[in-house]
Amino acid sequence: MSTWDNLDSSNSNSDEEANIGFMDDVADYSMSENLDNEVDFTDIDSLHLAYQEAKSNNGIIAFAYKTMKRNACKQIELMQQEKANLDNLPFKKHRASPRKRKIM
Repeated sequence: MSTWDNLDSSNSNSDEEANIGFMDDVADYSMSENLDNEVDFTDIDSLHLAYQEAKSNNGIIAFAYKTMKRNACKQIELMQQEKANLDNLPFKKHRASPRKRKIM
């Protein structure tokens, strides 16, 4: 019987297999959920409900996009400031010189 202490944490192969299995389970769940939410195109109420849901989801997604874009812009500004700070350091910059081969 193996315990948590006996497990090798450096075994990334088993972690990858676990992640793939989890992704497969999530995909199966979302596919079965989508089958329950199919729209009946002959029923006007079903179409109206689907439209309202899509409209609501669009607003949520647009808000999330704007928030992520704002955060990304802030992160870019911070990285540019950090780069400028690093460029202003008094250390001598070294250029990598190309290696010369000795011909015998």
